[in-house]
Amino acid sequence: MINSSRLIENFLQNYRFKIVKPYLNGDVLDFGGNKGELKKFVKGEYFLINYDHSSMMNIYCDTIVSLAVIEHIPVKDVVEVFQRFKMILRKDGKIFITTPTKIAKPVLEFWAYLGIVDKENIEEHQHYWTKKEIYDLSKKTGFNVIKYKKFQLGFNQYAVLEHK
Repeated sequence: MINSSRLIENFLQNYRFKIVKPYLNGDVLDFGGNKGELKKFVKGEYFLINYDHSSMMNIYCDTIVSLAVIEHIPVKDVVEVFQRFKMILRKDGKIFITTPTKIAKPVLEFWAYLGIVDKENIEEHQHYWTKKEIYDLSKKTGFNVIKYKKFQLGFNQYAVLEHK
């Protein structure tokens, strides 16, 4: 989880919030949303799920947001999570994800070594996703990527997905 008390982590979190705000429509599931910092931007019902994925079975939403989360989850488990997303995302809903790119790995690890970012958080990273892997994940779980973009000098990326 992000310790937003660190200046750089707070900056990165707020930058992600700025990017996702236009996509926050209707009822929103904030998957891995830490303490619910995103809630203040949501106009509909807000659901926060961090670790207990089983609670996703009883909700339906228009938007699913997962900011800097999937890199912390083993790849096979990410597929399972997205299969659950498929069941709870309404027909015209969207998924918005961000994750660091592969080129961010050595930078993040160096920053962690220097104490600029939380070392434990970076050590939790299971996988650095490529654009192709995000598209493959989308296809495998019944979604289409409708927008993909790198940001922050190519160290981060986001994708917007919808049902096929």
